[in-house]
Amino acid sequence: MNHNWSVEDLLTEYQKLLQRAIDEIWENTTWKEKKAKHRYPIGNGKYKYYETTRLIPYFPKSNEFKRELRNKLLKDWIFAKHYVDSVIKTTYSILESWRQNYLKGRRKRKKPVVKRKFVRVKITLMKVEGSKIRITVKPRKKYLELDYSNEWFYERIKDWKVGELIIREKDVYLTFSKEVEFDRRVKIGIDSNLMSLDVYHPEKGWIKVDLSELHRIAETYDGVIDKLKSVQRKAPKRIGRLLKKYYARRRNRIEDYLNKLAVQLSREFPDVVFIFEDLSKFKMLENGSRKFNRKLSRSTWGKIVQKLSYRAPVEFVNPAGTSSTCPVCGSRLESRNGLVECPNCGFKADRQFVGAFNVFVRGLGVALSGGEADDLLPDEPGGELRLMNPKSVVGVDLNGRTFAHVPP
Repeated sequence: MNHNWSVEDLLTEYQKLLQRAIDEIWENTTWKEKKAKHRYPIGNGKYKYYETTRLIPYFPKSNEFKRELRNKLLKDWIFAKHYVDSVIKTTYSILESWRQNYLKGRRKRKKPVVKRKFVRVKITLMKVEGSKIRITVKPRKKYLELDYSNEWFYERIKDWKVGELIIREKDVYLTFSKEVEFDRRVKIGIDSNLMSLDVYHPEKGWIKVDLSELHRIAETYDGVIDKLKSVQRKAPKRIGRLLKKYYARRRNRIEDYLNKLAVQLSREFPDVVFIFEDLSKFKMLENGSRKFNRKLSRSTWGKIVQKLSYRAPVEFVNPAGTSSTCPVCGSRLESRNGLVECPNCGFKADRQFVGAFNVFVRGLGVALSGGEADDLLPDEPGGELRLMNPKSVVGVDLNGRTFAHVPP
């Protein structure tokens, strides 16, 4: 929201203090050498390999260093002391962001420079009464007051808790949070596959979320990028600019898809705990073929979980044997005619459904055996939910210990 405060002196001094903090940490940064291997194609499926040495920055983060830094910044500081704590916190955020970009080759080994004027206001510097906020600039001397009761967003957040503020020259950013009462009795299991997410809901049954469009996006841009790389030696600078452009497009389109997927999952399954497998792609890459590894590298299970965790609670279970363990008797399943079948009890079903159901069972903390199977679902589940218009949706009903599976 806009403001008419006279805060130019606070903004200027905060900017200078922020730069001083960056300078101080930068001078005490340790740089360590690390060798990195690279390659480029030379034709006929062959590559030329070479090594480079990179300098990796490590910022000082000990409590002793932060205490000394705080004492230095407090000298000649005329405003409230809590702004210095805000400066230190913001400084580390800036430097960590710079470090990530530096490691990706997007920044040079130059110290960050603060160009924008802003002030990050901690909660300890504010007094909130209803919709009115009083901000301390100088203790017992100068305060800023604002009232957001007439703003367009007031009805949406009037009962929420006020968080940290960011003051700029003409406006101020307000943040709010709300504690949500959540019933954790409902859990759903999700089996992560290359082309789909298979969900088992105790009331709605089996839902298949199709991810083929996500892989199509990644595969399309990978094809363009591979072609550009094959001719990069002919025009390094021009092809380098094109590669940068298509890498950014690929990343942005995938991020957009994943954000929308996370939003829709959280809306389709409100008030549930999402149970995922604790997967490691690196272990899968060891034994896979080159074609499979390329497909596996396009999977975005970690990002899906990360984005979904911002909107709903997420838990993890051990992924070992989830798609190969019989949910009725606990025996090892065998693949037959496109399905999995238990040689012990005769249970048959789709492998992906079994994976989703077993993840659900492990999320409940129940052993994978028939002894507790009757206690999992006292009510007969049924129904079908269509999510993101998937190409293949299969409804599965569970009647006691009997699985009824009809292929689409």
